[in-house]
Amino acid sequence: MNTDELREALRRDAELAGLPPTDLVHRVAGRRSRRRRLTGVVGCVLAIAVAVVGVSVLDGVREQDRGVDAAAGVDVETEVDVEAAAAAYRESLANGSGSSAASYAIGPESLTEFLPNTTYLVRNGTRTTLTDAVVVGHVTSVSPGRAFHYDDDEHSTTEVPFDDSRAMWRTAHAEVAVTEVLGGQVREDTIVVGFGAGRSFDVLAAGLPALGDLVFFLQSGSAVYDYEPGIWSVAFDGSVLAEVESDGRLTLPAVEPYWAEQWLTQTPTLDSLRAAAQQPARIVPFETLED
Repeated sequence: MNTDELREALRRDAELAGLPPTDLVHRVAGRRSRRRRLTGVVGCVLAIAVAVVGVSVLDGVREQDRGVDAAAGVDVETEVDVEAAAAAYRESLANGSGSSAASYAIGPESLTEFLPNTTYLVRNGTRTTLTDAVVVGHVTSVSPGRAFHYDDDEHSTTEVPFDDSRAMWRTAHAEVAVTEVLGGQVREDTIVVGFGAGRSFDVLAAGLPALGDLVFFLQSGSAVYDYEPGIWSVAFDGSVLAEVESDGRLTLPAVEPYWAEQWLTQTPTLDSLRAAAQQPARIVPFETLED
């Protein structure tokens, strides 16, 4: 894809999201010069587009529906039907479009290519990875993040209360207890991971803790969560999140089934992913935007 083609694709995405067709190609180039991930900005535009699709449903979410103070979030100790909460969250993911590798500049062929020990060498000599860290852990609580409104007349974005009906996209913050680091540098026992508050905050807040052990493929420095330092994001707009079944098998509930099957062929279990993470670093040539 050349620069003109990317600019046109970003313009279409911005129109879909109801956002101004700003020249994001320059921002991509700026991130590249700072050795940031090449897919970050494109992913942010797509994440906003997906979030806006769910606005009509989100506008119906109110404090009285949750029955708790939104600022307090939802804790895993709250009495809920864990299996039902997990099933509801998986269903919400299945009803979405699912993540497709065809939507991104770099389309990995396996889950191992998301590990930090795989580096892509692009045409201009820049090196990049799809993640900064991969960890195993579980979500202990989820709280509302931020909500934003875009004014077409003023061409400006304004933060609004989380349950404000004007909000065009919302985020959520998941507190994650880290039990194992497969790759990258994560020294904290607890981290905060940002998620798009999709179609229902309630389903997200109850469902994420109910999933149990998860493998998080993390990126740092996402523009979506730059309002607060230290928030990690999940690769490919929050979709590269693997459930760990009781027998150690991995599933990718937020990924399009075709790609989920392909990505898990080499590493169908947590043990096989651990083994892949211990392999020597490798460099994969990749042709992308020309300077």
